[in-house]
Amino acid sequence: MYKLFYAPMFPGVWSVDAGQYGCPQFKNRVDALRFAIRAALTSVQDGQSALVAVEGIDGHWRMFDHAARGVV
Repeated sequence: MYKLFYAPMFPGVWSVDAGQYGCPQFKNRVDALRFAIRAALTSVQDGQSALVAVEGIDGHWRMFDHAARGVV
């Protein structure tokens, strides 16, 4: 699972909790989201399951698959 928090770690620094890949850092949330989706796609292509969890402004987490489709 790749987790993208709503708020930056520090001003101008967003990170993705990428499990075994650590917590790569990005200059904006969009780049962090791109990384999470690409990493999830790579995991699926390698035969593993993967989800992207994105925290919203309301504090709720939304789950997406490797193609950025919402998961219920």
